[in-house]
Amino acid sequence: MEIIFKRETSLGLESYEELGFNSEEDLELEISKLTKFRPEFDTNLE
Repeated sequence: MEIIFKRETSLGLESYEELGFNSEEDLELEISKLTKFRPEFDTNLE
């Protein structure tokens, strides 16, 4: 008998609690930090 390990991936369906955040606002804050331009690149965009 063959055992198959199937790992399902999700597309952002977890709740903020499952991701380790206390609130949806905390999650949004972390996402905004991750998507923010670094200062050294921000000045070169002008």
